[in-house]
Amino acid sequence: MRKYTAAIVGTGRIGYSLQKDKKREQPASHSSALYTNKNIRIIAGVDADSEKLKLWQAEYYNAKTYNSIDEMLAECTPDIITVAVNESSHHEIALKAIKAQPKLVVLEKPVALTVEQANQIKEFSLFHKVPVMINHERRFSIDYQKVKKLIQSDGIGTVESIYASLSSSMRIFNKNDVETGNYSLIHDGTHLVDIVHFLTNTKLKNPLINRIGIDNDKTVRYLSLSYDIASLMIHLEISGARKYFGFDIDIRGTKGRVLIGNGYLQYYTRQQSPFYTNFFSLLRDKSLKRPRKTCYFSNMIQNAVDFLDGKQILESSLDDGISALLTLKEIESILIERGE
Repeated sequence: MRKYTAAIVGTGRIGYSLQKDKKREQPASHSSALYTNKNIRIIAGVDADSEKLKLWQAEYYNAKTYNSIDEMLAECTPDIITVAVNESSHHEIALKAIKAQPKLVVLEKPVALTVEQANQIKEFSLFHKVPVMINHERRFSIDYQKVKKLIQSDGIGTVESIYASLSSSMRIFNKNDVETGNYSLIHDGTHLVDIVHFLTNTKLKNPLINRIGIDNDKTVRYLSLSYDIASLMIHLEISGARKYFGFDIDIRGTKGRVLIGNGYLQYYTRQQSPFYTNFFSLLRDKSLKRPRKTCYFSNMIQNAVDFLDGKQILESSLDDGISALLTLKEIESILIERGE
């Protein structure tokens, strides 16, 4: 069985430190997901912050460390280059990684901060013949995969509506933050949009804005919008004023309902009603259970290995990532046009 070498560019939160969170399902970082895959050997870590790099090297002491991707590429070209830097650096680092012509680039979400940057990454990918995988991790999570199979197998009948909600205390959008990506519409909204794309096999376009809530400084704190796609109504709600982090999806069909989010999975089916004679009600069906481990990160890396082995396609491709970005940027353009 073939072994692949890997380098991590960006040893901060998603690149490394989330593996120290004792409450999170592990692996929870690119470093730990790569390290625990038996087909991968980490040979390099890169970060401009020497303190972060020092902490990383204490754990991955057999790998070399560098303060820039240029230094690393001058000495080696790993089979896999993982780009886990801040959003504002995705474009620059991704282009350098692709130009080095590894076998695969794993790029943290979102693809880039602008559609133009994303398209240039795609052009580089095609020109240098380097595939790019995007870390939209819920695509690889067993619970979300179960929900997709349930929908495909008519487990809730014809899907008529989807309610997808993102809750946090992070501002949704302010045009002054566009160059940094430090706002939830792009930072976490990319997960919300991508998983809806994944579950429905459709792309969200032409939104109807239901409500926008803004602060005095033109920061968007609440956003409600809808998409009418054929016979399917999709409603997105994003709040940046809530004192908790929530990620919730409610999918309703003609014969059932399924709810999924952070830490839960609930399935309801049409059954003889215990409340009304000669009626049917939706009752909890425990045949669909959330697994103890969803393997969201390890499955992503395994898909990368299987792709390199010629066994699978990339389940979260560059085109998938660009599709999510296009949806988000369409929303942004509407907010900007309205002066938000």
